[in-house]
Amino acid sequence: MDIQVQLYELETAAQRISDGLEAIQIMVLGLDGLGSQYAGALSAIWKYPSDADLEQKQCLAACLKTV
Repeated sequence: MDIQVQLYELETAAQRISDGLEAIQIMVLGLDGLGSQYAGALSAIWKYPSDADLEQKQCLAACLKTV
């Protein structure tokens, strides 16, 4: 398997992670809208991986451009 195919497979896996993070973000918005005391904690669980997700997407896009 060549590197380009592997990068596309990585992109697919990364998208599944992004989808999960978006689901958590929706839960955060719902809890925040309800005034739940747990909104901040769930927001932290969402925020840190979400930032890393954005960074890995940028790196993956740069890799795909070079191959």
